[in-house]
Amino acid sequence: MKFTVQKSVLLDNLTPAMGSVSNKNTITSIEGVLLETLEDGRIRLSTYDMNKGVRSVFTPSDIEREGKFIINASRLYQTVRVMPEDDITIEVNDNLNCTLSCGRASFSMFAMRGEEFPALPELVSERGFEVSASAVKKMISKVSHSIAELDNRPMLRGAFFNIKEGVLEVVSCDGYTLSMCEMKCDLSYVGNGTDTSFIIPGHALPELVKIIGDGDEKVTFYLTRKHAIVRREDTVFFTRTIDSEYIDYKRMLPRDNDIFVTVERERLLSGLERANIIAEEKIQGSGKSYVKLITGNDILILSSTSVNGKVVDEMECIKTGGDIEIGFNCRYLINSIRASEGEKILITMKGTLNAITVECADKVEDFKYFYMILPLRMNDANR
Repeated sequence: MKFTVQKSVLLDNLTPAMGSVSNKNTITSIEGVLLETLEDGRIRLSTYDMNKGVRSVFTPSDIEREGKFIINASRLYQTVRVMPEDDITIEVNDNLNCTLSCGRASFSMFAMRGEEFPALPELVSERGFEVSASAVKKMISKVSHSIAELDNRPMLRGAFFNIKEGVLEVVSCDGYTLSMCEMKCDLSYVGNGTDTSFIIPGHALPELVKIIGDGDEKVTFYLTRKHAIVRREDTVFFTRTIDSEYIDYKRMLPRDNDIFVTVERERLLSGLERANIIAEEKIQGSGKSYVKLITGNDILILSSTSVNGKVVDEMECIKTGGDIEIGFNCRYLINSIRASEGEKILITMKGTLNAITVECADKVEDFKYFYMILPLRMNDANR
């Protein structure tokens, strides 16, 4: 195999594929990128870590000799990045020696035969939907902080996507926080597509975000029995879905909270970040780390105490209902408030052991988010 391609073209296709390269597997071939020439004069690039993968095609400047080989992805990527901004020639000979040359610079490395690359799942489906890339990216950013990393319930280790009547809903829950985001968007079904739901693993979401990019163009989701396939122009991302029913999250939502606090989002976030300096010190000491929220007459107080110091921060708010003193893991609050948007947020509460909710104080017709955070049982000595 021998072909020549512009460095920028190769790098644009190789960069998003690197997230699907395995480096913790006994199968050497999946540490590489599969490069193969196609009959239409293009090159196809594939990476696959046995759970998720990327496949893209690009047009080279020239193909002198056809072929299909595997090259170590990390070594190829690092080499291409430092080569001059010019055409790069990649050649693999019969002895599986791979040479990359650009101008007077050349690099050599070993290759493997393309037949050793694992078989990719079927990337064809007649069931899917088309949606704005920016909408998907925004919704993932709103819920990704609540995806569980370690949990014996597999569905909590992913984000739940629910498509119903032109509305896209994404939900995540880690057992301590729950995040929901809902958007009415320009969504159209493809083929036999219809209302559906599926769970994408949390580890696949950062790679999905890289593939769909920052623009407003459409991306197409295709669904098979075991995989979600996302196509953007000439690039395809695919991942195993989590084969499990999602939790009945709507049954968990508080419905009788009777304390309502409206506060400026940025002011609360900055206060929580200051309080977290003290709250995180307690992790190294005794007891659980928490920050207290205390309500007064249109005043919200943040307080945290450790063996090394104490922080108290007061801010104005609009409150209805009774007063409350309630403790939380400060990091959970920061993550939810940071993912929120709008100038002001509405916090609802009930009792010291009841979950609170966070949402936008100013409702938006086509988009809404909702966060639920469980409190901590505070040590009476530190209250």
